Amino acid sequence: MNRYSEPEMLKVRAATVADADIISSLNDEVQNVHAEALPHLFKPASRETFSAKEVTEILTQPDNHIFLAYFDEKPAGYIYCEIRRRGESPAMYERDQVYILHVSVNRSHRRKGVATALFSEVMALAKDVGIRRLGLDVWSFNADAISFFEREGFEIARHIMVKNL
Repeated sequence: MNRYSEPEMLKVRAATVADADIISSLNDEVQNVHAEALPHLFKPASRETFSAKEVTEILTQPDNHIFLAYFDEKPAGYIYCEIRRRGESPAMYERDQVYILHVSVNRSHRRKGVATALFSEVMALAKDVGIRRLGLDVWSFNADAISFFEREGFEIARHIMVKNL
């Protein structure tokens, strides 16, 4: 941006099935980050790794929500979350949460408030449905994501460990 241009305008809105192709494309960068870090586990981005059909199916489920961010009318990122209601059990208290499954922000739009704006929409959704807890998981290699989530107030609740045989 130069001093004579208008500042970029960030907008976030709920996604619809009409956005399925856009969301599928926005997933490519984050898919490739995972594929580069863990190639034995994650496949490189393709039209099948998070297809428009899969996005459409997700959006038809009432507890699934995707929010889409735009910078000057250009798609910049998305967040996909799910309302999870877990009633009380003999061992645990009720533990409803809005669980974040995907966060993807295009490299060219990072550090411009896109992810924070997307998280704000998820927090508003949680408040609207009476849930006071957000959850997510993050791969241990992804230091940038971990730092961001910590700045957003997330803390480690448990560790999941694996052993390859």
